[in-house]
This record gives sequence, C-alpha cells and structure tokens, in this order.
Amino acid sequence: MNKHAEIISTKSWLFSRNTDLFILMLPVWVCWIICFSLPESVLNKDLPLWFWAVFILGIDVSHVWSTIFRTYLDKEEFNNHKNLLIYTPLVSFICLFLLAFTSHLWYWRVLAYLALYHFIKQQYGFLALYNAKFGKKLHKIFNDKWIIYFSMVYPVIYWHLSGNRAFNWFVKEDFFNIGGTLTQHLQNVEPILQGVLQFANVFYWLIIAAWLAEEIILSKKQFHKIATGKVLWILTTAGNWYLGIVYFNSDIVFSLTNVVAHGIPYIVLILYYVERKKKIKSKATTRKNLVKGGLSIAFMLSLILLLAFGEEYMWDMFLYREKQPLFENLFAYPFNAATTVFFQAFALAMLSIPQVSHYIIDGYIWKGGKKNPYVKKVLID
Repeated sequence: MNKHAEIISTKSWLFSRNTDLFILMLPVWVCWIICFSLPESVLNKDLPLWFWAVFILGIDVSHVWSTIFRTYLDKEEFNNHKNLLIYTPLVSFICLFLLAFTSHLWYWRVLAYLALYHFIKQQYGFLALYNAKFGKKLHKIFNDKWIIYFSMVYPVIYWHLSGNRAFNWFVKEDFFNIGGTLTQHLQNVEPILQGVLQFANVFYWLIIAAWLAEEIILSKKQFHKIATGKVLWILTTAGNWYLGIVYFNSDIVFSLTNVVAHGIPYIVLILYYVERKKKIKSKATTRKNLVKGGLSIAFMLSLILLLAFGEEYMWDMFLYREKQPLFENLFAYPFNAATTVFFQAFALAMLSIPQVSHYIIDGYIWKGGKKNPYVKKVLID
C-alpha cells in the first residue's frame, strides 16, 4: 500500500463502525499483553517450532500469498496489470539468482531492507486511508506522514546502533551492525553511544506526544471530532515498533509484534476487497450471496495456508532442513538438500519469487487510476 490509497473516503466498511479497532488493532494490543505477561526465561528462548508454524507460516507467509486473489486469480485485474504480473517474477528471479550466486549474506541483506521498506510503506498506506476517511487536511507542525515514518524509522536506527539485538529480520547480520563496528574500532565509544540512545528514546516519545497534543488542540480549535482511528493507528504503530525492537530484546516478541501488525491487516484488506468487488459487480446483497461470501473467505484462507505450507516445505527440503520435525514427519523429503553454489542460488531465487513479487506488485495495485478502477468503488461504496 502507498500514498495513492488517499483516494479512499469515508464510506468504507473496513474503516468504520469500529471494525478497524477490533480487526486491525486489537490483535496487536493482545500481543502486547502477552509479551508483558511472559516470563524472562520464555522471552529469551529461540522461536519454538509451533510458534513459527502459527505466526510465521500461518500469518506472514500466508499474507504474501493472499495477493494472488487481488491479481493473478482475478481475470480483470490480471489484464489490467498484465505486464507487471508477468515480468515482475521473471525479472525478480534473474536479479535474485545473480545476487544469491554472488553472496548469500548480501542476498539476505538486500531482501531484509526491501522487506523493511515494504513494511513501513504498508503502515503509511493504512494511515492514508484514515486521513481520507477523516476528510480534513489540517496544517500541522507535526505532519502525520512524517510522524508515522519517524515512529518506525527510529526503532530501526536504534537496532543498527545498539549492536546487541537478540533477533534478526531474516538471518544473522542481515542488517548492518553499525554499533558493533563502532565499538570494535573506537575505544570508549560504547558508553557514549548507549547514553545517546537512551536520550533518543526519551526524545522519540516526546515527539509522539507533541504530535498527539497538536492533534487534540487542533480538533478543539476547529470544532471537529478527533480522528480516533488515525490516532490509534499511529500510536499503535509507534508502540509496536518500539516495544518489538527497542524495549524488548527478544526474538519471540519481535516476531510476534512484527508479523501480527503487518500480516493480519493486509489479509483482511485483501479479503474485504475481493468480496466487496463481487457485491458491486453483482449489484445485489442477498442471504445466498452472504453464504457464498463466507464460503469464499474460508476457501481463500485455506488456499493461502496451503500455499504457505507448500512454500515453507520446499524451503526446508531444498535448503535449510531446520523444520524437519514439522515437515518430514508429514511428508518425507524425496531427495537431499541442494549443496552446490549454483543450485542453492537457484533455489533461493525461485523460492523468494512470491515474497519479492508481493513487495513490488503491492506498490501498484492500490494506486488510483484506470488500471485499478475498483479500488475507489470498493472502498467508498
């Protein structure tokens, strides 16, 4: 999602009647309660296999596959984006193969920063929806757009400078460890760096508080209700990225907060778009159509889970063999994992196509214009 989502206005069911509160934000808040409730001994553990299966496979990988219902499996949408949908996987494979063949570390590093960019843009995309719903553009010192970017970028900067995070985005050292490098080459820099980061943590929340105060003051001066959904979205985003990266130093917390806040809203948006488009085209809402809609949603969820399972099965079969207790007990691997540089690079590139294509395609399918005639219709009517 991106800035072009601003075309969407107030009539969207997804962003009204407190639906967003319960579907988009409540899962994140529940994650916080869980994280604060877990003992330190659990927080310091590596990801349990069941946790990986439920949250990484079940939500994160599944949300990538949900894009197909908005693109490849919709004939009209496919024709509108034909070149994009055909050439993105092909070009991605070539670039990914060359990168993986050259260096596995740089392969994962590029993917990590690409994923980070995608995650940040999605949070802004939902903010654009809220601003469009609110319908008023206020002249502000603390611009909403830059505040939500700041709320995510600072924790990532902290990650790079602290040098002591117990988690990675994909693999070890995929993000540059600037703090670790500085402490290795400069004497006595570590206490100075930690002091700066502690001050920056306070400054981070002062900025968020200043934005909130300005929002409240302007709403009173201009005699309109405060945009509750937008405010909660920004505060939830800020809290989630800060808790997941800065406050907690736990792989479990980072994975839980990151995956839930990103994957669930996107899956909901895709399901809503697909079903709402059907209703608009059929021009009728009957009990029969409602039943069909429920069955359709159940089918889509089942299919993306199946595809996610298949993708992760192949990751483990061709490359890493880290999830054998889960996969091989169900379906025995028919051959050994790839061992040569060529076949490892080939497998990495092939298996990353869904993820990277999702990152790229998602930047186009939510734009307004002739190629996306139903985006406005679906989210307005």
